[in-house]
Amino acid sequence: QSMGGLSRPLRTRISQVVYSLASQGGENAEGEGEMAMRSNDDDHENSSSSLDRLVAVFSVCGFLRYYRSAVQSTLDKLEEPRAENPFYTTCDESLTEAADSYVASLRAFGAMLQTHAFGTADSEATLAQRAIVRISEERAASPGFAEDVVGEEMDDDLVSKQLSLPFLVGTMIDAATPHLTTLDDGAALKSALTVASKCGLKAVESTKWSKLIIQTEKNLVESLVDTETDEVLQVCGLEGLRSAMRHMSGVYVEGMTMSSHPGLSQREVESSMNKFYSSLFSPPIPTFEDTIKDPELRKVARSKTAQRVVDVYRELYEAITSERGGYADLAFLGHDPDQVKTLLSL
Repeated sequence: QSMGGLSRPLRTRISQVVYSLASQGGENAEGEGEMAMRSNDDDHENSSSSLDRLVAVFSVCGFLRYYRSAVQSTLDKLEEPRAENPFYTTCDESLTEAADSYVASLRAFGAMLQTHAFGTADSEATLAQRAIVRISEERAASPGFAEDVVGEEMDDDLVSKQLSLPFLVGTMIDAATPHLTTLDDGAALKSALTVASKCGLKAVESTKWSKLIIQTEKNLVESLVDTETDEVLQVCGLEGLRSAMRHMSGVYVEGMTMSSHPGLSQREVESSMNKFYSSLFSPPIPTFEDTIKDPELRKVARSKTAQRVVDVYRELYEAITSERGGYADLAFLGHDPDQVKTLLSL
């Protein structure tokens, strides 16, 4: 009876604390007009405050998990039924409520990554990284998750899954991935995976998300290479010929020759090729040092850019020397495609 008298106010107080922490996370979703007027410091403070409350809810879950486990262990030793113990019931029900609130708050934080990042120096990926790191470290330090840290299996229940590292990492990476625009974003998420792995995330889960991030990085590199290739072609003189040949392909009729098409005359092609050959002495292939920090990815990007320039030259060379080229004199073609590839090899 005394335990029942203690449990009821405890249950009420825990519910009040969890509700307060969880409900405050949504207060900033209102008032879009006001949001547009906030300063950078206010935006940063709001995102930090939301994350602080999210971590606090998770911390409450950890303590409840610890006390539930302690009471459970004591009752098992005394061979007393758990269901009849009001303190255990309070811990168990409060943990379920707190875990549900944590899940809702985590998903809300993920859904608002773009809002939190607006007007600040932080990207969505940086905010997701911060959430993963802080909650992972809180989990590793909490006595309520000590069994998981040393590798013992916990009960395969809903609450355990809700509070697990795979759920945290999956929710945050899923929310951040659509907003990845730079390779720094990918590096931030990989850094978060490293911390989560040190805090107990299993290798199979880490590998799954790492592959997704790496694929996203590859797509970003391809986009960068596309942009830089266009710039290189413009600088070295081949962009005009490529554009003219694409236009010709769209209007081509039987018997048409390249030399008769605007932008592809003997004089224009010869002038562009001479400019291109001159650039080979100091190829304008970008270093990507400002956009790609990973030296291996930087090397890949440079090689891809060079190869695409070679591919464009090969396409032009083969078209010019074909029957539909129509050029009276091909002496201006100073290098075949393989020679250009050698000169552009990095």
